[in-house]
Amino acid sequence: MTDRRARAKSPSPKWGFGVAVVVVLLMGAWPVTGQELGLATVRSQFPLDQLVLALSPEGAGTLSQGKIQLSLSASWSNTFVMSSEVEDWVRTRGPGRRPLGGDEVRQIEALYPGRDLYFIDGEYLRWDIRAEYGLSNRLQLTLTTAVLSPGGGFGDSAIESFHDLANTGNAHRELFPQDHFQMYLRSKTGSFFANGVSSHTVMGDTTLGLKLRAQSRWHGWLGAVAATVKAPTGDDESFGGSGSWDAQLAGYASRKVGAGFLHVNLAYTSIGGINTPSVLDTNDVWAVAGGYEIWSPHHRVNWLLQTTISTSMFQDATDSNLSDTSYLLFIGARLPMGARDRLMFGLAENILNFDNSADIALHVAYSHTFDLASGN
Repeated sequence: MTDRRARAKSPSPKWGFGVAVVVVLLMGAWPVTGQELGLATVRSQFPLDQLVLALSPEGAGTLSQGKIQLSLSASWSNTFVMSSEVEDWVRTRGPGRRPLGGDEVRQIEALYPGRDLYFIDGEYLRWDIRAEYGLSNRLQLTLTTAVLSPGGGFGDSAIESFHDLANTGNAHRELFPQDHFQMYLRSKTGSFFANGVSSHTVMGDTTLGLKLRAQSRWHGWLGAVAATVKAPTGDDESFGGSGSWDAQLAGYASRKVGAGFLHVNLAYTSIGGINTPSVLDTNDVWAVAGGYEIWSPHHRVNWLLQTTISTSMFQDATDSNLSDTSYLLFIGARLPMGARDRLMFGLAENILNFDNSADIALHVAYSHTFDLASGN
């Protein structure tokens, strides 16, 4: 982990042993399987990215005609980032925890006139409700809506404790109140400052997508294309959505490689803009995702390692690190629980660039598939 990485306190040996026993017992009851499942549909968890349409990686497969898959996922993320100018100012503060104040913001802006500045400290809990329906054996309709809970959260104490144990430093976290939400942005078009926003739950935006799978494989590769639109159904004034329409075109390719399955995605997303905060213009985004899934012996657990690389929607709007490309690493395990149900656990980490992505995100998802034609 990096110096801006979350870390939880180590669980007691008794607690860990109990969880291991439960997992082993449950795994013994799960059926043997080994089918291709695709990538995990885990999108960027950076607070500003959560307001817009982003690539949700997946495989090239589609549901067969008449089948429906319902999924509920929860992603918790913690973010603590600041521009180098704000960091220089923070280094001059005396000891003790206190939020970035309005007077400090004005002094920083006076000290760095014309410079793009930012400071984001907070957490998001994102719920995604996803329904997929096979219109035919090759054509799939997907509807997704989100519920978001931005705020100060609860994870700062555990994160700082982990950093202390690992002796990696807290990147000045110790100078700010724990579990306190702040967002500050300053660009050439204006500034935005939100301090002490309490944790709250708001509706997010809704997306509708249509995915078409190729009729046959080409040299072992299965391909698919998809078109997706995002409607501004969320509460854009309370960090629940962008307030604008977005659109995306994506391509998917999957094939068996060795004992597992390789998946590659490429997406182009047209961003309509962000209403709150509105001080940064947005650009369209290119994103590529790649991952490999492999089943454990006896096909009890589906392990997944994937990464997503995305250009910044602020690449032409700021000369700060918010304009840099982001790199997200995800490690997860999918557990089959019967013929139609799956449970997933995963961890997402930013790599290479730590200023335009969440420090850490934990992901859990449950899905159930049933067939309308057979009534099951």
